[in-house]
Amino acid sequence: MHTRKLTERKLIAWISVMVIIMMAVMSSCTSQNQIKDETGVAIPAEGELTMYFLDVGQADSTILVSDGEAMLVDAGNRDDSNLISGYLTQLGIDELKYIVFTHPHEDHTGSGEALVSSMEVKKIFMLDEYDEGIEKRLKEAITSAGIETEAPRPGTTARLGECTIEFLGPDRGYEDTNDDSICLKVTHGSNRVLFTGDAGRVPEKDMIESGQNLEAELLQAGHHGSSTSNSYYFLRESNPRYVVISCGEGNMYGHPHEEALSRFSDLGAEVFRTDEQGTIVAVSDGSEIEFNCEGHKADKPYTKDREEASYIGNVNSRKFHSPDCGGLPDEDNRVYFKTRDAAVKAGYDPCGRCNP
Repeated sequence: MHTRKLTERKLIAWISVMVIIMMAVMSSCTSQNQIKDETGVAIPAEGELTMYFLDVGQADSTILVSDGEAMLVDAGNRDDSNLISGYLTQLGIDELKYIVFTHPHEDHTGSGEALVSSMEVKKIFMLDEYDEGIEKRLKEAITSAGIETEAPRPGTTARLGECTIEFLGPDRGYEDTNDDSICLKVTHGSNRVLFTGDAGRVPEKDMIESGQNLEAELLQAGHHGSSTSNSYYFLRESNPRYVVISCGEGNMYGHPHEEALSRFSDLGAEVFRTDEQGTIVAVSDGSEIEFNCEGHKADKPYTKDREEASYIGNVNSRKFHSPDCGGLPDEDNRVYFKTRDAAVKAGYDPCGRCNP
């Protein structure tokens, strides 16, 4: 019964995706070619950027198409190769300008070997830790195919059709492979889309402190909607209107975590989930973004100008602190207050260390 229900959901999602695919293909046939330089300056949008957040279960894979050029961000699990290649075929794509492998974990690189062995790929962005198992075979397939690779650093830029791609991280080497995820921002007209792989709070903090512009209209939730990513301050900096979560139905990790969903709701963001809605298609015209389905809308309205929290409470000690206090609790144990009165009314006492 469970399998039948899931199949019907995917069939409905597939039909809606096919309709948008046909619209995207028709639109791309009439779009004008743009000058593609490497200056990092945003290109005015005359056509569309179409993003396909594929339903690859507890994995990640996104196809982006702009002005006749296509790229792939991550390649799902090993068993997703037919699904991914099938979408590319339906889109009429037989060449990828770029593939970005955010980090060497099977749920992000699994179908990579099959894809690079079966289609034309111009360039791959990846780091250097692809040393064993599936990732090692992927690296060997890339070498065998003679595909150019680059390990991007913060500030590296590229072009995809009408889009500017800017790499934001990793800023340094991290012990945790998840934290070593390649992070990037895709800009199409006035719309910006963030991809952060499985990067957690530490690299999110490093990106903030680097002074990079992290504002985005759409965020693919970090680490499948985990509470260890999507930190409060990173979300305040990026302030997305829309969040897409790629995760598997009933996954063993409990993704997306309630803490992350609460933070998205606090922004007023509309949340889309592949475990509930199947493949999610987002179309940017350079000023607005439209989706193939309805997301989960927050109880509070979204606003571009966010008021920062002035006090941070500890849900365990029931103390509240100033943001620069040395005794701040872990992210999972925090609650945020905009005013001192709000913290006191909620039953929290001031920290004796920072005297907020």
